[in-house]
Amino acid sequence: MKSLSVVRSKWFYRYLLSYIAILAVPLLVIGLIVYNDFIRTLRAEVTGSNLNMLSQVKEIVDVKIDELDKIAYQISQNPELTPYMATKNAYQGMNTIRELKNYAAGNSFIYEIVLHMRDHPLLYSSFSSYPADRFASEIYRFRSWSQEEFERDLGRGKSSLLRPAEEAGISKEGRIIPYMVPIPYKDEAPYGNVLFLLTEKSVRSLIQNILRDYGGNTFIVDAQGRIVTSLADDSRLDIPGLLSSVGADAVRGSTSVELGGNDYFVTYIRSSHTGWTYMTLVEKIRVMAPVVQIKQIALAGLAITLLLGAAVIYMLMKMNYNPLRRLKDFAEALAGRNTTGSDEIEAIRLAVSDISEDSHMLRQQLKHNKPALKAFLLDKLLKGHIRDIREFNRSGSGCGIGFTGTFYRVAAFLLGSPDDGQDKSVKETIIAYLERHLPEGTEGYGIDTMENDRFLFLLATDSADDDPVLEALERSREAIRAKWRLHATVGLGSVCSDVSHIGKCCIEATTALEYRLVKGKNRIIPFGDIGESVPGGYSKKELAELELSLKQGDADKIKESLDAVIRLIHRNGPSLFMARSICYELIHTILRPLDEMNMREDRKPLPDVLSLFAFETVEELSELVRKISLDIGGRIKESKESRNYALKEELIGYIERHYADYHFSLQTMAEALSMSSSYLSRYFKDQTGYTVSQYVHEVRLNKAKELLRTGDDNIRELVGRIGYASPSSFIRKFREAEGMTPGEYRRLYVKDGTSGSG
Repeated sequence: MKSLSVVRSKWFYRYLLSYIAILAVPLLVIGLIVYNDFIRTLRAEVTGSNLNMLSQVKEIVDVKIDELDKIAYQISQNPELTPYMATKNAYQGMNTIRELKNYAAGNSFIYEIVLHMRDHPLLYSSFSSYPADRFASEIYRFRSWSQEEFERDLGRGKSSLLRPAEEAGISKEGRIIPYMVPIPYKDEAPYGNVLFLLTEKSVRSLIQNILRDYGGNTFIVDAQGRIVTSLADDSRLDIPGLLSSVGADAVRGSTSVELGGNDYFVTYIRSSHTGWTYMTLVEKIRVMAPVVQIKQIALAGLAITLLLGAAVIYMLMKMNYNPLRRLKDFAEALAGRNTTGSDEIEAIRLAVSDISEDSHMLRQQLKHNKPALKAFLLDKLLKGHIRDIREFNRSGSGCGIGFTGTFYRVAAFLLGSPDDGQDKSVKETIIAYLERHLPEGTEGYGIDTMENDRFLFLLATDSADDDPVLEALERSREAIRAKWRLHATVGLGSVCSDVSHIGKCCIEATTALEYRLVKGKNRIIPFGDIGESVPGGYSKKELAELELSLKQGDADKIKESLDAVIRLIHRNGPSLFMARSICYELIHTILRPLDEMNMREDRKPLPDVLSLFAFETVEELSELVRKISLDIGGRIKESKESRNYALKEELIGYIERHYADYHFSLQTMAEALSMSSSYLSRYFKDQTGYTVSQYVHEVRLNKAKELLRTGDDNIRELVGRIGYASPSSFIRKFREAEGMTPGEYRRLYVKDGTSGSG
């Protein structure tokens, strides 16, 4: 027990310290790397998030300004609002006010629209008409926009003017942002102006809806460096200083500034459309607060992990030591050896050594069974159960057989002694000798046909030329006579390059061997020399029709096609060889549809090439084949019906999962499902009545209507969720389908208070 305690102490504590080190070192290194990467990632996320929000603000404000420019353009094109018509008389002036009111009513961003015609004393608005010389000073009472500046700006030229938000005495909505657009829009000689009076409250609300409560201030600066509006007034803002730190040419980015003794993150983005700069100002300490908290949590978690890991390792080591001891006992029992006095590792090593020796002996025994495996594989190849020579070579590598040649022949050997006696004991020796002494470029393996005086020899060469094969067979025949004093008659089948035709070559070789009664014994009889044929040959049309009937699963057509094939055998008294050949073709015609549909494992046993010689009559063979053919046809029909439904559901499911991807296309869908795009398109139309693009459009449209009825996403967000590339494309397709724009559809359902399908 004392010795065991020492062994336990040595291995136990050595591995304990090693495992704790393995845990601690990577954990500390990875922790530091992850923490530093997390800090960088968080900073990048904050900056990226602010930039994304600013970009949304910029895009929406740009869209709003575009809408105002479009309204100005529409006003300039309205025949009721030309300088002559708008100022013609008092009645026409009232009509002008009504027209302006219509424009203002369609845009919630507008507080009031004012129309100015140069050299005309009155200003017309969506509310009333005002004297131009008292508008700024007495009516609106702008705090910073004097009447003199107002009149100068009315005649300033052809460019638009945006003034910062300022107090206006008439407004109950807070500060006003004036935006003046000359008309005609972008004309070289404008005859007037459209003045849009916007409330700062609506702009702030728009910004607030996007930014939410992110803990900072956002402001918009015009091209002259003036604050147009901001979420909160801040007297500390040094706009020129901020713009200089950003840079005159900077379009998008972030920087850090000090303001009032505190550090701030500044994120900015500049609009190429309006020239305005959008900025957010967030205090650094607010941004980094989660980082500091996570750092403390991470350090505490790391320490706890180390302590827990060490404790778990200790307990696991204690628990795992006993299995190691049991493994030693098991190894000793398995090897039948007692290693008293050795430690566990040495005891297991000795046991494994004994097991390895036993394994080596087992492999030697298996080596003696290679002939059985060889015979099995050659039999499968001969019977047509192997369709690919690579499959045969992979399986035969374990017993040392395989073909590299691509042209195949079968030779049938008949052995006989000079006095017509039979020697049964030397056949295997002859086969082994022939395999070893084939000339270079010729490969061959023999197979015992279980008849005492016969065997088959499969040959493979790199050429279709028969002369080298005939020469090799002749030398083999002479060697059999010289070494074993036996006559050898050889029937040689035709050459084939398809492994599946080896069975037919076997029929040819056996038929050629039977012609020894005509051609003589003790010689080579090639199949091509016997003149075997059927008057007029035979057509394979009936076999093709049978294969088509099997694929369709039509029982009546299968019976009709089989009867036609059987009639081929009886018609005009065909030769024995041709009858066997037709039967061989018939069997492989039945097998082909099973291979194409991966149903080979479901088939019932069919006669193989060797058993064709065992049938007494064609009727026996045809009756068996008829039963099997009808069974296969039924299975194929059931399989096709099941697969059609499953494939249709798979295609629809794929569309339901990926319709929101604007990169979705017929080609990407076909590649994902490993199908050709032309077949997929044709199959989907046959099964659903829709093309793929029509079905995707219907799915997207239904989803869009659901979101319009139940959600509050703006059009740009909604378009991104349903897979359209741009809002304009979506709006056009929605109007074509529903007869109204998405906005009109949403207002209709909000007004009616319904959630119908639309």
